[in-house]
Amino acid sequence: MKLRDKVCVVTGGVQGIGRAIVEQYVAEGARVAIPDLNGDAAEAYAAELRERGVQASGYRCDVSVLAEVVAVAEAVERDLGRCEVLVNNAGLALMGPSLDFPEEHWRRSIDVMETGVFFCCQAFGRQLVRGGGAIVNIASMNASVAFPMRLAYNAAKAAVVQMTEVLAIEWAEHGVRVNSIGPGVTRTELVDKAIKEGFIDERAYVERTPMKRLGRPEEIAKAALFLASEEDSSFVTGHFLVVDGGWTAFGYVLP
Repeated sequence: MKLRDKVCVVTGGVQGIGRAIVEQYVAEGARVAIPDLNGDAAEAYAAELRERGVQASGYRCDVSVLAEVVAVAEAVERDLGRCEVLVNNAGLALMGPSLDFPEEHWRRSIDVMETGVFFCCQAFGRQLVRGGGAIVNIASMNASVAFPMRLAYNAAKAAVVQMTEVLAIEWAEHGVRVNSIGPGVTRTELVDKAIKEGFIDERAYVERTPMKRLGRPEEIAKAALFLASEEDSSFVTGHFLVVDGGWTAFGYVLP
């Protein structure tokens, strides 16, 4: 098992891509900590995992609040041990026209998906540098491909890729690898919500994707396993791995 007995922290691990990553890591022998804004759901999921024989803990945490992140980092080390893999997955998708985009939506987007990633990297990084490990930041293909109506989301995800590169070179000497993943349009609760609200035309997105389908959460989780595994990616750091069915590579006109 590639993550046997490793303490893996997955923020926003209750649903969607985060939950798929938790399940993938558990299958590879990990002990998991699940900080999530929905603390009750995180604790319930951890209890379910414990019933399956997994060492798991759930925590209520708003990643945009430094004091909460620091407290959870301390609790994880006390409950499970030193963090060896951190997955920054917590996120949200607030969309709308840039001219009318509310200030509170802008600030919440940046606070969670940019500042929150920094807070978690910093707090758990203090544990990682003591013995090495890996950070996997869940960015988006929108870090490099612009979509309308998503200014705050795109800006935050682009920042995550740059943070990944800076931390990779700063912490390489400590044996900490830092990489990011750029999922394409993936069938999650957030995407289903955007489809229902009319922000995503599913048929058009499928047609635009060379592989002619949306991604699956477990496909992103496989990439997250690769980047977490010392066995598989020991010489990979500072990399942005796009998992998008060919979307960003496609630069021609649709037939």
